Amino acid sequence: MVCRIGVVVLATALIYLCSVLLPPTAVATFDEVLDTTSDLVSGVGAKNWQYDMGIKKFVNSYTSYQFPNPFPPNQDPLSRLEFPIDQWFLGGEYDYIERNWSLEFQSWMNLNEESRTMMQDSDWDNENQPFQKTVFSESKCRLNSGWLFDLKLVLKPEWSIFRTLLPIGGLRYQSFSFTTHDGSQVGLDGHSIDLPGDGINFDQTFYHGYLGMEVNTKLNTSGVFRSVPSMDFKVSVDYGLATARNEDLHLLRSGRRITNENTSGHCWHAEATASFYARRNIKGLLSADFKRIITDGGHQLTNSVFNIDFSFDGARVWSDQLSITAATEFIF
Repeated sequence: MVCRIGVVVLATALIYLCSVLLPPTAVATFDEVLDTTSDLVSGVGAKNWQYDMGIKKFVNSYTSYQFPNPFPPNQDPLSRLEFPIDQWFLGGEYDYIERNWSLEFQSWMNLNEESRTMMQDSDWDNENQPFQKTVFSESKCRLNSGWLFDLKLVLKPEWSIFRTLLPIGGLRYQSFSFTTHDGSQVGLDGHSIDLPGDGINFDQTFYHGYLGMEVNTKLNTSGVFRSVPSMDFKVSVDYGLATARNEDLHLLRSGRRITNENTSGHCWHAEATASFYARRNIKGLLSADFKRIITDGGHQLTNSVFNIDFSFDGARVWSDQLSITAATEFIF
């Protein structure tokens, strides 16, 4: 609800801005609106600052976790859950730029909640056939809240080796809160049951600290796009250490059954961005971003109703995240 209210407020603000910028009796063209906005940006902006605002869409992305059986026959995995991420996100980036360095901060929040793909839950709980999947369920899944933050430092030393290859480093934080609902489950014997209502509340956070390199170049596109003679092209690759924290509450199980995973590992990330000037102070951006996170660690099961509380190692948490972003950048 908060996200939707934010979109309404943003749309209202843009309509108001256009009404202020354009004379009430004038019929403005699209180019005139861009020129007026560019003049406004250059007039009110602070030196060395850039800001972009846009939409991010996740594609074929998911986050998963699994854990083994701590008792013989020690099948691994015993249970695996896979939550889809294919929502739209609204956000932007603030950049402060100096001659030899720049600081960039991104923030994103989900716009829609319901996923178009299903959450999957699989179990291998037959001790006589430890490698045979015995139970499989699919459920609808909504992302109640999703937050993405990235703080990056880009260094620009004047040494010749770093004129096109720039060192980068930063911190990322990701938070996802899912609820599965209205699913169905089928067993190895073919017997199926419906799972009406909410099934699982799953909360997850990732923390990344990373180092990498960034390459910037300019492409001549005059032979392809007459109105866009050149494009700036940026590719960044980084590797970092990652930690993950999960909490899973099975709403359909007896008692208050909660599983927790605390894991650590690494994250690979690559991003490619193409940008072009639409006006003097306005650029259009299109980027593709991919992250692969793999972590391992401990699993804890608690159920206060049945006085259960035990932990063991062998849990695995991983996530593949592919997103496409379209944004408008304002250069002050």
